[in-house]
Amino acid sequence: MKPVYGILFIVFLLSFRISYGQKENNSVLDKRITIEAKNETITSVLDQISFKAQVFFSYDASLIEADKKATLSISDKSIKETLDALFESKFDYKTLGDQIIITKPEEVEVKKKETELPEEKPKIIHFKGKVIDREEKDVLPYASISVDKSTIGTISNADGEFELKIPEAMVQDTIIVSCLGYRQYRQPINDIADSDYTIYLQPTSVQLKKIKVTVINPQEIIGKILSKISLNYSRDPEILTSFYREILKQDNTYIDVAEALLEIRKAPYENTFTQDKVKFIKGRKNINIKPFKVVDFKIQGGPYYITKLDVIKTIDSFLDPEFREFYKYSLEEIIEVDNRDTYVIRFKPKEKVDYPCYQGKLFVDMSTFALIQAEFSLARSGLKFAHESLIKKKPKDFYVRPIDVDYKVSYRRNNNKWHLSTAQASINFKVKSKKDKINSTFHSVSQLLVTEFKADDGTHYKRNELFSSKDIFTEIITNYDENFWGDYNTIKPSEDLRKALRDYSLKNDTLFQINEKGESKAKHN
Repeated sequence: MKPVYGILFIVFLLSFRISYGQKENNSVLDKRITIEAKNETITSVLDQISFKAQVFFSYDASLIEADKKATLSISDKSIKETLDALFESKFDYKTLGDQIIITKPEEVEVKKKETELPEEKPKIIHFKGKVIDREEKDVLPYASISVDKSTIGTISNADGEFELKIPEAMVQDTIIVSCLGYRQYRQPINDIADSDYTIYLQPTSVQLKKIKVTVINPQEIIGKILSKISLNYSRDPEILTSFYREILKQDNTYIDVAEALLEIRKAPYENTFTQDKVKFIKGRKNINIKPFKVVDFKIQGGPYYITKLDVIKTIDSFLDPEFREFYKYSLEEIIEVDNRDTYVIRFKPKEKVDYPCYQGKLFVDMSTFALIQAEFSLARSGLKFAHESLIKKKPKDFYVRPIDVDYKVSYRRNNNKWHLSTAQASINFKVKSKKDKINSTFHSVSQLLVTEFKADDGTHYKRNELFSSKDIFTEIITNYDENFWGDYNTIKPSEDLRKALRDYSLKNDTLFQINEKGESKAKHN
């Protein structure tokens, strides 16, 4: 059996390149190239242009027939002329740094007939608030906020803040707020008077002596998790509407922030051979909050790999019977989660295990043996394996060492089944170079939030619409706009992230504004 640890190791394949300051945006479309392509796919031709001119392309997957064959013979022509020849002048092109955005030509608005009534969009209620520990008054990050008997939900951010957007038709329903180790909070939406609402959760725990059991064997609990997967998790494919965010910091400075709405085709849990597919819907990016200090740090395959954190689907080493002999398991406590008794099982690698093991906690529903949350990180012994697996490329004479590698995944209950709810990967790297006088810590965080799920309707995904393990997410996203998400649910940015975005916008000479048609226009201060 192929070791499953490799899947999680390559959630972040990182590459470094030396970057002295920001690149100039000197008429990218005017760069001249020579290219010969005979009966090749449009994707292949764009890849050749990208390689020769050192540019990147972004386009709506439904706009271009990526698999269509084309023949092209270009000698010392501009990129614009080359693209016009390839697409028969059907499209417009906009540039953002080294990014070329292929778009539809601006269409003249056609007036509707007087008898034609405008389409009415369903009214959306914006419910904002903060989740706080009732006793300690501490904020509670990553609390789950959802609507009872619906598939809509979000989570609180690092400051305990959240924003939930729900259709007005749900105004008679109930908001449910839950967090590990706290009593579930329920409140009818009609009874919430304030649009900015503070929710206090009551800590709770269950003493082991109060539970009538004779023997609690942690390994038996692990075995029951696996034996009951078909009962506890979906046996049918699902479509997950999801929000994804990638954050990168160099020391204490935000370097990159990119976000996207994704559609994930979740394969049945019983089918271990079919992988989940991730489709990009829309996204936004802050254009360099602050330039990199000498080293340009890239994350490869983030949206593709984040779904691999679904350890029930991947059956990672701490669950896999084949690798269980490498671990020690212990029952730490029993707590209440959503008013249900829950086992907390701690695991760690046995001594002198020459294998990249994890350490962490598993939260297991006592009555069904469903895994509802896993928090785990590479153990100290495992970090020595991480260097080669996590770093794809680095400049010569650079020392790069992973310091912390942490993961978290949670599941939400609906109609007696648990569904993937959140996933997070957090990695710290130490980067040093005596020659270039670099001594920095890079911190990369990827977050996935499933905001809604439904049965798979069988819609076919084209290959060019999907994220792959080689895609660099931040090079696909091209702009940032405060109101970009509209009625979609997201993870509210923390205060320090909001401050970083505001500060950059105030200091930067060029602010990119997005008009109603989604076009970016530069405004110089």
